[in-house]
Amino acid sequence: MHTAALTAAARLLAQIAGTRERRLLWLAGSTQWTLAAAEAIAAALDVPDTLWLGTRGSSADPNRRTSGLGREYGLLMVDAWAGLDLDALGATVGTLRGGGLLVLLTPPAADWPEHTDPAAARFATFPHQPQDVAGRLLRRLCRLLHGSAAVQQIDAPADGEDLAIPAADSTQLRLPPVSAPLPDPSDRVPATPDQARAVAAILAAAQGRTGRPLVLTADRGRGKSAAMGLAAAQLQIGQNSRILLTAPRRSAAAAVLRHAGTAAPRYLPPDALLAETPPADLLLVDEAAGIPAPLLECMLQHYPRSVFATTVHGYEGTGRGFDVRFRGVLDRRTPGWRALRLSAPIRWAADDPLEALVNRALLLDAEPAADAEVAALLGTGGHQIHSETPDRDHLADNDPLLRQVFGLLVLGHYQTRPSDLRQLLDAPDIAVHLLRSGETVLATAVTGREGRLPATLLEPIFAGRRRPQGHLLPQTLSAHAGLCAAPALGCRRVLRIAVHPAARRRGLGRRLVAAIAAEAATDGADLLGTSFGATPALLRFWRRCGLAPVHIGSRRNAASGAHAAVLLRALTPAGEAVVQLGCKRLMPRLGVLLAGPLRDLPPAVVAGLLAGAPGATEPLADAERRELDAFARAARGLDATRPALHRLLCTALPQALADGALPQAEADAVIACGLQHHRPAEAALHLGATGKAAVTGLLREAVSHLLGRVRPAAPTR
Repeated sequence: MHTAALTAAARLLAQIAGTRERRLLWLAGSTQWTLAAAEAIAAALDVPDTLWLGTRGSSADPNRRTSGLGREYGLLMVDAWAGLDLDALGATVGTLRGGGLLVLLTPPAADWPEHTDPAAARFATFPHQPQDVAGRLLRRLCRLLHGSAAVQQIDAPADGEDLAIPAADSTQLRLPPVSAPLPDPSDRVPATPDQARAVAAILAAAQGRTGRPLVLTADRGRGKSAAMGLAAAQLQIGQNSRILLTAPRRSAAAAVLRHAGTAAPRYLPPDALLAETPPADLLLVDEAAGIPAPLLECMLQHYPRSVFATTVHGYEGTGRGFDVRFRGVLDRRTPGWRALRLSAPIRWAADDPLEALVNRALLLDAEPAADAEVAALLGTGGHQIHSETPDRDHLADNDPLLRQVFGLLVLGHYQTRPSDLRQLLDAPDIAVHLLRSGETVLATAVTGREGRLPATLLEPIFAGRRRPQGHLLPQTLSAHAGLCAAPALGCRRVLRIAVHPAARRRGLGRRLVAAIAAEAATDGADLLGTSFGATPALLRFWRRCGLAPVHIGSRRNAASGAHAAVLLRALTPAGEAVVQLGCKRLMPRLGVLLAGPLRDLPPAVVAGLLAGAPGATEPLADAERRELDAFARAARGLDATRPALHRLLCTALPQALADGALPQAEADAVIACGLQHHRPAEAALHLGATGKAAVTGLLREAVSHLLGRVRPAAPTR
């Protein structure tokens, strides 16, 4: 029998009997022994609600990332031999209820960090192999496991005798049952006073005055999602209310749907919700930290009664990041908004050691330096700020520094997940950059080396037949922007950048980008680049850093709701040739795409892309100028003038935008109607104008201004 493993499981369960705490049993050994021991434990416990994470085991769940969300389990088997998926681990540990046991199957502890983890393949950029992915994260995890009071480690016996006994024989030893499942959600009874207050607050938000949204925050397992489900059921059953639900992904809303039962609200992804904007008496937004603030602001605008719930420390994003990004929007648009924090855990005991271990291991509770500390530091005037690219071995071993770095990244980026920690520490060709004053991190960035791909791949990439993993920027420049030679060049891509909120608007972001550019040039890179969901503010930032737009994606990102822009800065003459060609092609390409797949791109984003781009050099013909002059100064119709207007915009608009020669209202109108071909009446709805006549007036003014900037054609002889 697997005596040691079964005895350890029994001892752990006896320790937590009646406490609602959870424990982790670490089975370290060969692939065969760990699986046999785990199955022996599962057979002895005979827990009906057992979840296996992995591809082995009698009930393994291949859907590792989202398996089991919205349910509770008494036994969780995590098979690291099949690959340690940090996102799946972060998601599913929150489903393990009090009194439950997490069984972790790994190679021997001394060997695990050097073992080629199957989950590492996603971080092996071309031409690297999974074995090239470093083991820093696993070494750090082993250190934390060894030091945790929640963990009992059992190593495979050296003689291997346990393998000789079939796992079925382990049923001779019956272990005490884990705690009973939580009450059936169909009872629709709040589990704690905290949750009861949350349900009451949601009902009040649905029935009270408009323009007073509710913001619920809580750590994992506090019942905020369940509270939304319970409240939605009451509203739809008792009052026939129309309730809508959205979240970064459907799996994130599973608990809401489950606790609402047959009265579950209609779920829509954020992009579909805002595209359709169906009527509703109340909008529920779960895991709001995982949704970009611009989309949340649109939801506020369309739905006067709304509830936003978010996890303070969780794999879907952080409450503090949500607070930084969204509080200003709430204060400006709905100053009467209300906040409610849930603190009492429902699924497990307060101060559960397993929760503390997982939070620390995955840095779910990582925080940057305190705002007051940074403000005091910068306020002294005597601080010394230096840039550095720390060795990642040092970073993995320096937990206070790593927590500050990752805390800043989580704070600044709504899509940061536990798997990003592994990429940061282990992926080949990744570097971490810091601005520090003493031990305080003021700004950080993560970059990746891309490009320098073999000549044999250039044509297949351009034709869309090959997509080498980990080379997003060169591939995008070739396959989508038409710059076939780009993948042959070396590129340093800025994947993430974040400045401490208390240190913003001091030029630190630009200073960090300048340091990265200097290091990349020394390293031999031809280009510094980035790709992000385009907004006017982000375009302005990257332009101030010396990067120029060369491409905009034709499709919205489902998570961000924005189109991805690519910006570049040349570091060598070869890089300069690519940047110049990309800038030269931008206006002609946008001139076509804005009338089609980019027809709904916000005019302010278009202006941010086009400002300063090379315009058409061929002068307007006399006939075109006459048509435009008649439109600007008389009553010539827009449709009759569109061909000439398009030529004028391709020639004069980019420089006029760079010079600030057009008021914003005129620029928005001429982009919406002249390049995106919206009717003036249609454009008025999106531009905030009073109607068709107002937009037409803005168009005539804009044409008049632009005509004054265009040289006349040379007289013919």
